[in-house]
Amino acid sequence: MGNVDGRPASAAASQPRAIVETLRVVCLRNGRCTLCDGTPVSLRLIDPSDLPACYEMLSLCTRKSLYSRYERVVNEPLEELAAQLCRPDYESELTVVAETCENGANRLLGIAQLLAAPSHDAAEYAVLVADPWQSKGLGSAFTDTCLRLAHVWGIDRVVVEFLPGNMRMIRILERRAFDLVRDMQEHAVSGQKNIDRNDASPPSGDAPAAGGRRDGTCRGAEDRGSPHGVSGL
Repeated sequence: MGNVDGRPASAAASQPRAIVETLRVVCLRNGRCTLCDGTPVSLRLIDPSDLPACYEMLSLCTRKSLYSRYERVVNEPLEELAAQLCRPDYESELTVVAETCENGANRLLGIAQLLAAPSHDAAEYAVLVADPWQSKGLGSAFTDTCLRLAHVWGIDRVVVEFLPGNMRMIRILERRAFDLVRDMQEHAVSGQKNIDRNDASPPSGDAPAAGGRRDGTCRGAEDRGSPHGVSGL
């Protein structure tokens, strides 16, 4: 499909493998949960081999969902968008997918990203959940996993910007101590959460509890009815 984002094909060879492998382990240890409907889900870093599944996931997103994620009408072919997502530059991007096994085949349910500023002191958090899998707790699971990844990645501050109608995402972020500001003139909600890198235990939204463990049911009743996620920078 070509080099859609202008990065050389050899970019993957220069990835900082040590930190990438550490981040993969963080996902393996913290990225398993069960959605509200009983679907088992694993959260992990995206891989180039995910391209067909990523395209399928994007094709299940309505125009409204894509607009709310990207804050613009998505006109480019979904094949190109999927190709971009499946080739992150690990010096500035972390891309996490939610995966389940359905009828013997693995499929992706959604995707979340941390997009670091050039100074690497802050990262934008953005998430998109395919429409059939919304309102099941996946937004909460993505948020908790990405906050852990930000901690390990050395990020000081996670920032967000999204449309003000996304009340479910507002609840998810407020429960995780994000400072949110509503700017109705700009028709946007923005906010941030400081990451304490000296804290031995990575941040999360809720303390572990029965039915709320990372290997248990995803906490996320606040996700019900959520249009999906966050976008901006």
